[in-house]
Amino acid sequence: MCIFEHYITNNNLYSRVCLCYAQTADESRPWQQPSGTTRNGQTLFGNPFTETSMEKGQPADTEVDLEPDAGPSEGRTDRVPAVLRQTHIIASFEKNGFVSITSLADELGVSGMTVRRDLDLLGKRGLLERTHGGAVAAGPLATLAFDEDEPPFEQRMRRQAVQKSSIAEAAAKLVASGESVGLDVGTSILALAGALASRRDLRVFTNNLRVSMLMADGKSNVYILGGQVRWPEYSVIGPQAVEALKSHFLDKVFIGVSGLDPSGFYDYSPEDTEVKRAFIANAGSVIVLCDSSKFGRRALSRIVPLEKVNILVTDAPPPADLVAALGERGVRIIVAA
Repeated sequence: MCIFEHYITNNNLYSRVCLCYAQTADESRPWQQPSGTTRNGQTLFGNPFTETSMEKGQPADTEVDLEPDAGPSEGRTDRVPAVLRQTHIIASFEKNGFVSITSLADELGVSGMTVRRDLDLLGKRGLLERTHGGAVAAGPLATLAFDEDEPPFEQRMRRQAVQKSSIAEAAAKLVASGESVGLDVGTSILALAGALASRRDLRVFTNNLRVSMLMADGKSNVYILGGQVRWPEYSVIGPQAVEALKSHFLDKVFIGVSGLDPSGFYDYSPEDTEVKRAFIANAGSVIVLCDSSKFGRRALSRIVPLEKVNILVTDAPPPADLVAALGERGVRIIVAA
């Protein structure tokens, strides 16, 4: 007997999957595929779409894969039915426009291998398109440019160098005397630090070792966040950096991004993204520096939606659809001369 129960709570569909049992003359036992795995006397099902399962009457369009325990070393003991995992994946995908294997594994409490298996299955069904480290939209949305890998810092420094310098000069004019300022990571932010280095009236908080070294030669007070150093970006990441920002309120924060489209601002690194969000959550004004080559591009991590940013400083007017989206969400656009 195989029982699948579906019910609705708060407009969300949930499924409860009961294991299937076959009665024999002398015992009741779970159906077991030839390649099935057992743990603590319980059969864990692999691929349900086999001739064996079909012959025993199991529905062909229903998956009852349960996430096996990863063992004490990984600390993952919850088993999540595949139908619930995949429902969560689709919901996350529809919200953000992409999904990350690492983030999904943490949210679901399962292994990265299990998430990859789910993404591969959903990809075969045409619901998404697999990428390195996650998945993006299939079909028309897939035409959006997606940057899978973070280019080397030195290579990014050479890109749009003149434009980034103009953006930095325009952004520096937004910083008033005596303000507390947060400077994030990235090449445009480093250019801004150069434009502010001669100022002696600021209090600068940063998780960027390059920025801290550059501005330490100036006269303003510079505070570096604690945490783990991410090489080769030389950014400081981790819970210590995030917690440190919660203890301060900054007048303005300047955020670097790797992409921008109507759904929000993006970055290559999930670790850097966590600190960016902490900067944004503890600031009076949020200013993004983004050169025009990044319009219409996405990367692995969405930092925030458009409405969380106050000002966008760039070197050229964005495309009409992006201008409209920014305007609807109250984002002021400054185009550097």
